[in-house]
Amino acid sequence: MESLQQLFKLLDLTGFDTRVYVTLLSTGPTSPSRLVSELSTHRPQVHESLKRLAARGLVEVYSGRPAIYRAVPPDVALSLVGDEYEELVEEARRYLESLGGPEEEGEHGVWMYKSRKGLLARFAKTIDEAAVDLVACGDALFLSKLLPLLRDAQARGVTVYTLVYEIPGVEFREEEFRGLEKVKKAVSGDLMVVADSRVGVLAQRRLGGDGFPSYGVVVEEPVLIDYLLQDFLYRWRRSTVVFDRPLKLPARLTMFKMAIVEASRLLSMGVRLWVSAKGRWVHRGREGRVEGRLAEARIDETTGIAQMVLVSDGSRVTVGGPDAILEDFAASEVYMRGE
Repeated sequence: MESLQQLFKLLDLTGFDTRVYVTLLSTGPTSPSRLVSELSTHRPQVHESLKRLAARGLVEVYSGRPAIYRAVPPDVALSLVGDEYEELVEEARRYLESLGGPEEEGEHGVWMYKSRKGLLARFAKTIDEAAVDLVACGDALFLSKLLPLLRDAQARGVTVYTLVYEIPGVEFREEEFRGLEKVKKAVSGDLMVVADSRVGVLAQRRLGGDGFPSYGVVVEEPVLIDYLLQDFLYRWRRSTVVFDRPLKLPARLTMFKMAIVEASRLLSMGVRLWVSAKGRWVHRGREGRVEGRLAEARIDETTGIAQMVLVSDGSRVTVGGPDAILEDFAASEVYMRGE
């Protein structure tokens, strides 16, 4: 009853109105006199309630002597509430968007979430806003909530990497993840989503399969994003392949080390690649772009150096990630196509 009362409030109805509707639904077509008896109340209160319910389309009236009232079916009632809710949400959205706000400047560091629903909504929003590439890591229960969004992201051209692990009581089922092109099974991990090397959402499941964490962080600091992606890469390269289809060309990636993994694989398959990288020239300290035929793509496990070597205008140019200091060029985005 309480949940129904909350819903009926959206239609400006009272708790007593809810009781009248429920009584009509239980008893069937009824006269006001019988409602007075059933609810142990006064006739004026019942009549006023019936007027409000009729005005909202929740009861039907047979004009006899006496008049008989009938509750509309539950699916009709809930549809009316749903329509009202959507209108309220749309009005609220227009109002909030009209407020605008100052332009955001600089980096935003780390923000904390202390709400289960809010945190899950932030995971979903991050996936929904991904434009280039996306990594998602978590147990099968967590990822199952996000699978429709992950599939939607992939369908709109986002390269999606999904790393899944099992927790007690929650079994990984391969068939649930069909349709995703890149899925691996890990031993363990955190709940994490990173989109476009720009924003990441991170939480730890410590309650087993029965509870979703109520605490997590949103990371917008580039240095920390790099650490999250490095950890993901480490787990990705050591996990069991479920689905891992070769990258479709042409392709654009912001996650440089994942780009190296993909490029190295394509080179080993005999694919000749042309790479265009956007970023900055390390020694000149200015923004720019470099492009050329990809000669090498390597990650040195010992030193941690990750490089692409391009042949551009007869010269060899080394390309590193956004934090490169040894290479000629620091890439914030890589575009690859077949030669």
